[in-house]
Amino acid sequence: MSSLDVAVSTIPAQQMTKEERYESMIDYLNTVEDYNYHNGMKLTELRDNFAECRVELTPETMNSQGFAHGGIIYSLCDLAAGYSVMSEDNRPVTQQGNINYFRPAVGEYLICRAEPIKLGRKVSVVESKVTDDQNRVVAEATFTVVYL
Repeated sequence: MSSLDVAVSTIPAQQMTKEERYESMIDYLNTVEDYNYHNGMKLTELRDNFAECRVELTPETMNSQGFAHGGIIYSLCDLAAGYSVMSEDNRPVTQQGNINYFRPAVGEYLICRAEPIKLGRKVSVVESKVTDDQNRVVAEATFTVVYL
């Protein structure tokens, strides 16, 4: 049993609504002191085949030109992609990712929304889109994920 399973199993699954389960997963995933936590990336919304993540832009997330570093944007896309296809039956990991950057990312925060474009039993393809705090599209990425 994984830590996530333990965290959401404090209430028997049959007594939790799907929305309550997703809220419990969000609460847990945002408190694990991992890469996402230490880079300020938070899961803000989770539902069937959809995830939204957010990162506050800080001096630590910027490149030498004053824009959000491409690595934080890619990481945000990867995070949202994985969460969008995660369920209690599978744990997705990235097999391949491709990103297109459209404009320098500036402002207070970035939001990434991800949805699968092809769901499979063992492999899925997910599209992630990043917008800035002015709702301008900053980047789009496509990920192939496999399930452990």
